[in-house]
Amino acid sequence: MLSPLNLLLITGGFCIVMLFVLASLLRSGIAGIREWLVANGMAAISLLLFAGRGHMPDLLSIEAANMLLAGAIAMIYAGFCRFFEWRIPARRLLSGLGAVLLLLIVFHYGWPSVAWRTVVVSLFHGAVCLAIAWTILKGAQQAGSRYPYRFTAIVALLFGCGHLFRGLIYGAQVDVLTTNIQTTIWNVVFLSIGTLVMPVFTMGAVMMVHDKMMGKAQDDANRDFLTGAWSRRAFFEFAERELLRVQRNGRAVSLMLFDVDHFKRINDTWGHAIGDRVLLEIVQRAGREIRSMDYLARLGGEEFAVLLPEVGE
Repeated sequence: MLSPLNLLLITGGFCIVMLFVLASLLRSGIAGIREWLVANGMAAISLLLFAGRGHMPDLLSIEAANMLLAGAIAMIYAGFCRFFEWRIPARRLLSGLGAVLLLLIVFHYGWPSVAWRTVVVSLFHGAVCLAIAWTILKGAQQAGSRYPYRFTAIVALLFGCGHLFRGLIYGAQVDVLTTNIQTTIWNVVFLSIGTLVMPVFTMGAVMMVHDKMMGKAQDDANRDFLTGAWSRRAFFEFAERELLRVQRNGRAVSLMLFDVDHFKRINDTWGHAIGDRVLLEIVQRAGREIRSMDYLARLGGEEFAVLLPEVGE
């Protein structure tokens, strides 16, 4: 059986590896990566402190280790909030961390109990994991590929339930557990849940970052660089797809073509910079008039097209 000490050291190594993976993604500028980077650094230090239990002061291997790990999962949550451009519930997270620290001190120095300390941190981790699952499921509604989001949300849900169940089990064995480094089947299982959260969450976060990067690259390739309208190539792909849909179910589709009158005169009189602004203004105004399901494209020069699904004569 894998010992708790070896598990802590191995998982700490995974967190260090994830630091390098996340660092390579920093230049993408995607929100949340810095928080996940900090979280893995905190987790790596925390797991090393846990592994040093009995060889260093309890203040480091208990209070510092638990608070660093709790802070790490809070930073993971903050990273997901930033990734979806949501407000981070900093006050609630700080209040939760403060309560964890207070209870750790109480159950270490006032009423010593390893089991109740485990219950405290398990409840905090479980609540944060469930909050992460909810955040991802809500944010994934506007995502491109659903797989990375569903994977990470399901993992968060399982980890959250696992932590809460862990708290229930340890709470029922208050007088039995003497140290969380005991090599028992329950201890190894629950320690695995606690330590594997960080690398698995980070793997899911990296998958989500990759999906966003791919979506952005694909969108940039399909957009006109000047106006932001769809490119000619993308427009013909949309048109072909809509025509196939019409053939399958008989639904209507319409096409509207328009161009800018005397556009050459605008360029010759006012310069190409003004001409570019005119094209951009036309796209912006047209975008406000059409539906979200319509496709506005720049076919070339001052020529534009709008594909109108579900619109007949």
